[in-house]
Amino acid sequence: MQTRFDDLRQFIAQAEELGEVEHITGADPYLEIGALFAINGQGPNPKLLLFDEIKGYPKGFRICTNVIASKARGRMAQNIPVDLEGKELEAFLTKRMDEKRPVPPEYVETAPILDNVLEGDRVDLSIFPAPTWHELDGGPYVGCCSAVITRDPYNGFVNIGSYRSQLFDRNHVGLHTAHGHHGQIIRDHWFEQGLDCPVVISLGQEPSLLVASNSGEPWGVSELEMIGFIRGAPVPVIKGRVTDLPIPAGSEVVLEGFIMHPDHEPMRVEGAFGEASGYYSHIGGHAAPVVRVDAVYYRNDPIINGEPPYKGVSRDGSSIRSSAEIMRELKRAGFHDIRGVGNAGPFMVVSIHQMYAGHAKRVADFLMSGVNAAGQNRPPRMLVLVDDDIDPNDAREVFWAISSRIDPAESVHIYRNMWIGPTAPRPTPQQKEVPLEHGLTLSSMLIDATRPFAWKDEFPPVNDLSPSLRQKMIDKWEFLTRNGSVGRDVRRGATTANLRDAM
Repeated sequence: MQTRFDDLRQFIAQAEELGEVEHITGADPYLEIGALFAINGQGPNPKLLLFDEIKGYPKGFRICTNVIASKARGRMAQNIPVDLEGKELEAFLTKRMDEKRPVPPEYVETAPILDNVLEGDRVDLSIFPAPTWHELDGGPYVGCCSAVITRDPYNGFVNIGSYRSQLFDRNHVGLHTAHGHHGQIIRDHWFEQGLDCPVVISLGQEPSLLVASNSGEPWGVSELEMIGFIRGAPVPVIKGRVTDLPIPAGSEVVLEGFIMHPDHEPMRVEGAFGEASGYYSHIGGHAAPVVRVDAVYYRNDPIINGEPPYKGVSRDGSSIRSSAEIMRELKRAGFHDIRGVGNAGPFMVVSIHQMYAGHAKRVADFLMSGVNAAGQNRPPRMLVLVDDDIDPNDAREVFWAISSRIDPAESVHIYRNMWIGPTAPRPTPQQKEVPLEHGLTLSSMLIDATRPFAWKDEFPPVNDLSPSLRQKMIDKWEFLTRNGSVGRDVRRGATTANLRDAM
């Protein structure tokens, strides 16, 4: 199976061979495309939807949604073998994280993105389908799963983020860069010098760039270079005509221009918009800087990516990266005896083999500083610590540990005034009246569901099979494997001593 692609079209062709593409003609961009995306995405294995002959637009001006929402497509986009699971997948990701290094992009002279170029007064964004995705959105959004490229004016590194773009008129769009994201910081580095911020917005791109735009590399590290490593080859780029920013050569539609300093062009109301939290934020919208588009590049028969947030919709099949990335950061920070990182419902979960009093809490304090997954770099809202006999990805085991090993008065810790994104639903109406550029804070919660270290050896033994007996039965009775009874780690329920002996 092909796992490295030159453009979105190659990726769709591969997904088509796997039977994972649904072609839809005649859909209405006002709510209908968004509704079909949501219903499809809330299913167990969403298809890639490719919309053509969209109402009000010529044939060939297409939108694709749910691009990397399935397991197979998520793996394809990250150059990960589809058949890897369990310990083999963990070893593959760990090795990749350990070997990760920047691969600079490769500049090319020609590319299909140059099929059509509109500059200056010829720019007209109304030719591209811009759905109103949610019922309470403040308007149509032409950018909703974009790769936004900026360059910091102080140290010169190139950043890629994914920020939505509301369509305002023929040459202006919004750009919702949430407070604390690198895109916002870079923008304001330009603004504090009294300058407009150069920007490139790719509206349709090869899916590894979707992964890159959400990967959240550390400050000063370019996602464009890191995705070159993941792809196993440099990302081909061309040089912009208006800015000197790199433009991905395999993109379908690219907008190039400037995020306008509010002193140079008035801010406009952006939003409301349905958010990843499962709620709408800022009904009525918020004033934000606008992007003036000075050049548009697009391929013949272009395809725009559309991945709006919706309650219960997984937009990203690349979430398997998260655990490996957090484990890497914990190791870099010098932590030891971390057995696993996972998720159970709304909780980030870390499994620890406790070696001294305060060991688990030190790990929690580090994670609460903002080492997080999927590029957020925010503290987790809810973090659970468990012992090394608990599978951090098994919700039943995690909740069993919470229900049996904590004393709420002693085991629940509140971290106050923690950074959150502006789309969180929980801040009070008064907090939300604060201008977005000032940011918001909220509390985070730690549930320490580890056995108290001081008397962990006196904690009642677990009523479960020992690892050796479990494995003996699995080896003897074939039906256990056949009916899926041993889908989880066979060491489940092992005592700390048994686990230590097994490793």
